[in-house]
Amino acid sequence: MDRNASSSPLPLLRACIESTRGPLTVAFSGGADSTALLVACAHSESARSMGLRALHVHHGLHQDADAWAEHCTAVAAALGIALIVERVQVDPRGQGIEAAARAARFAAFECHIDGGTLLLAQHQDDQAETVLLRLLRGAAIDGVAAMRARRSLGSGELRRPWLTLPRATILSWLRETAPMLRWLDDPANIDPKFDRSFVRHGLLPQIVARFPAARERLARFAHLAREQQDEIDRAAAQALASCRHLDRACLDLDGLAVLSPAIRRGALRQFALERYGSMPGFHELERIEREVIGAREDADPQLIVGNYVFRRYRRTLYLLPIIQTEPIVVETVWPAGAERVPYGPLTLRAMDRVGGQVAVPSTLRLCSRQGGERMQVRAGGPRRELRDLFQELSVPPWQRARTPLLYAGSTLVAAIGVIASDALANIWPGLRIAAERSQQCSMV
Repeated sequence: MDRNASSSPLPLLRACIESTRGPLTVAFSGGADSTALLVACAHSESARSMGLRALHVHHGLHQDADAWAEHCTAVAAALGIALIVERVQVDPRGQGIEAAARAARFAAFECHIDGGTLLLAQHQDDQAETVLLRLLRGAAIDGVAAMRARRSLGSGELRRPWLTLPRATILSWLRETAPMLRWLDDPANIDPKFDRSFVRHGLLPQIVARFPAARERLARFAHLAREQQDEIDRAAAQALASCRHLDRACLDLDGLAVLSPAIRRGALRQFALERYGSMPGFHELERIEREVIGAREDADPQLIVGNYVFRRYRRTLYLLPIIQTEPIVVETVWPAGAERVPYGPLTLRAMDRVGGQVAVPSTLRLCSRQGGERMQVRAGGPRRELRDLFQELSVPPWQRARTPLLYAGSTLVAAIGVIASDALANIWPGLRIAAERSQQCSMV
């Protein structure tokens, strides 16, 4: 049936398969589009030689979900293709049923990709719908760039070989190639209470009636937006590298300030993606720039995004787990002879000069900062306020509230991880204290 590119989707699939690595998995919902993709792959010796298999995600959201899985099993068996049925749990709390189902589905995809390639049957019509939907939801350029034809996914790669093909072309080919084959129709796909269904069956047909080439043009717009976004991403990655501090948890604000708004926002999004796996949206980026970066100089601004928080201290922007910025309020004794002691979410360890674990030679006292503490850092020097020492050492306010203070009797001898006095060295020569913080150690 592979007569020409306009009447058959096979050339695009063949080109895709030639540039992929196995195992080759087809995401198979049982609908017309994924059925066409599975049939096309079944007719490809190249696909079969790459360990062709199908994956059906059982969301359990419809009363016929079990019957759908059975249908997919039967179709795959008739085509001589192994099928995996993956049952998932869909939790719509905080994101809605459509987004939750998609998240569960992609988690299943990632689980079964096994370092190979996953094929999805999405096409030009799907791309046009996605562009419209994201525009209506207020997406920026990265959002309207919509779906990529290929991208990494877990240990492998996701490919959409038919993203430039109209659905009508795919359906026509399927009916001609496998006229006896039946496919599933999910009622959710025509339920107008779901945004995508409303766009697909209500809004987009009206637009196409007035502008017949709308689907093609919207898909082309997505492609052009993707090219521009990729350019922004490359520039943002370079900017991020130049602004990042060595500990990777913070950025230099002076470096960010000289960037164009688009590149700066791109750098912030990549920074967040690297730190906690998701990116702030357009409105959150506006708030970060206005409420955190743009706050007055003497402020201690912060903005929570998910489980992380953006904070600024002096000319540095931090992105940290919220738990790492919460004060630690503890008062405890470190008994003589003990090698370690718990301190809230931290563990303090006594170490010698070469890093070996040792016992503290006499009883110590540990407590959190109360305010007004003074320390004589150097023998014969003045007793200075701890607040001033923290400021001189550029210790951010939230770290000050988490720093364990070490006392020998009533004398403050160290702020663990920040500064130690000569008194500590005189009492216990060579002793160092390590504070374990999420697989990192700070020592004095």
